[in-house]
Amino acid sequence: VCSSDLDFASINPGNFHARGGDRVNFPAGIPFHRPASMEDPWPYKGKTNYLFPHDHGYQYRGYFLNKEKRPTFMYRYGELAVEDFFEDVLEGDAGAFFRRTLTFSAPGPQETFFFRVASGKQVASPGPGQWQVDRLQLNVPQGNKPHVREGDSKDLLLELTLPRGKTVLKIEYRW
Repeated sequence: VCSSDLDFASINPGNFHARGGDRVNFPAGIPFHRPASMEDPWPYKGKTNYLFPHDHGYQYRGYFLNKEKRPTFMYRYGELAVEDFFEDVLEGDAGAFFRRTLTFSAPGPQETFFFRVASGKQVASPGPGQWQVDRLQLNVPQGNKPHVREGDSKDLLLELTLPRGKTVLKIEYRW
């Protein structure tokens, strides 16, 4: 393991620690869920829950690399096939950000579920399709109904009801 100032991680046997001061943490747990009510806690892996996330309808299906060697992760949520791709984008003076593209393939119309886009202490919407979650700025498609779940940590959720076929959802994460 190299220890220069350019390292992005410190790796020791059994440990991985990201380096740098400009990190953004995504919410722990699963991205999609059908809570019985908005007050229900969002599922995450407990110390003794060895079936997680399979017990919530998830199945990891691997990944494939594009020509730039960037991975697209594949998994299933119930009968939905999901492809999840992150790309870094450099936009001149606007700086760099991540664009996340989720491609859903549904064999038939889907029951409504929620996508937990971000989580933090403060959640606000400065404009249509724009959200501020702590220091993270998000651009989300305006065709999906957003919800803010209150609590110690607030969640930005998108309500999704997918038709049969392919649906593409693109979200930009800036900080």
